[in-house]
Amino acid sequence: MATANYDSNDVSILLNNGNGTFRTAVNMGAGTLPYAVAVGDFNNDGKLDLAVANWGSNNVSVFLGNGNGTFQTAQSFAAGSSPSSAVVGDFNGDGKLDLAVANTNSNNVSILLGNGDGTFQAPQNFGVGLTPALIAVGDFNKDGRPDLVVGYYASNQVTILINTSH
Repeated sequence: MATANYDSNDVSILLNNGNGTFRTAVNMGAGTLPYAVAVGDFNNDGKLDLAVANWGSNNVSVFLGNGNGTFQTAQSFAAGSSPSSAVVGDFNGDGKLDLAVANTNSNNVSILLGNGDGTFQAPQNFGVGLTPALIAVGDFNKDGRPDLVVGYYASNQVTILINTSH
């Protein structure tokens, strides 16, 4: 299990004991005010990696997994202002995992295209007009491409962003 620890600027990794309990947390420094964690294999080595949306440093920290519950030192990639949520998907259809990040204070969603080696390109930002809090991925129009749904603070609305790439 991986958790973002907002007040301590780190991420906790708790390995499963296989009986419903977890080992003592191992903490890894993240950016300022980490808010959310997403999981994927960003460098295509068959080992799970972590992406952490850092509210206070306006970026995403990526920790490449070693395959044994430990992770390499984080690399940071710019996002928008106050990232509050992140999801993983292949948004451009190139077979490499990408990140989508909801940015609360810039009222947009950033797409960071993956290079397939654990690094990401500069963000492409899409305005959503309201204050995004959460983001989720799914194929909402059943065309085989990952779309996004954005939920907002203090609103009874969501926005569906239909993927028109590839």
